[in-house]
Amino acid sequence: MQARLIAAAALAIFNLAAAATPALAAGPDYNYLQNELDGRGRCLGTSGDKVAMTACDKSAAQQWVVGQGDIPGFSKLHTMAGGAAACLTVHPGAPKNVLSWDSCGKADNQQWYVERLPAGGRLSRLTNRETGATRCLEAV
Repeated sequence: MQARLIAAAALAIFNLAAAATPALAAGPDYNYLQNELDGRGRCLGTSGDKVAMTACDKSAAQQWVVGQGDIPGFSKLHTMAGGAAACLTVHPGAPKNVLSWDSCGKADNQQWYVERLPAGGRLSRLTNRETGATRCLEAV
């Protein structure tokens, strides 16, 4: 399975299932990114520099932290396993592996807009500054 960006006509809604860290552990809250529409129990995760949908296993590679972006209103996404040094990055011109796991920088392709949808706060639409608001993150 590979993750990719598509036109908003086939919009994907991600379930940001918040999972607070244990009370005694110091650290940020994290989320599991799942495609709410496919219902296959798959989560967005990382392995090396690859990003893909895999069976949800609650590993640190699937625990996403939504952090402050470099541009007001935007966020950066990283996993508990990778830490804040590596961010979810989109490469819209790439024929394969449109999403990757790259060193964090200030580029637009690492700036994500997280729009909470009116479903009890658990659903969000993710768009990227470089690809624009008409393209959403979809997992296939």
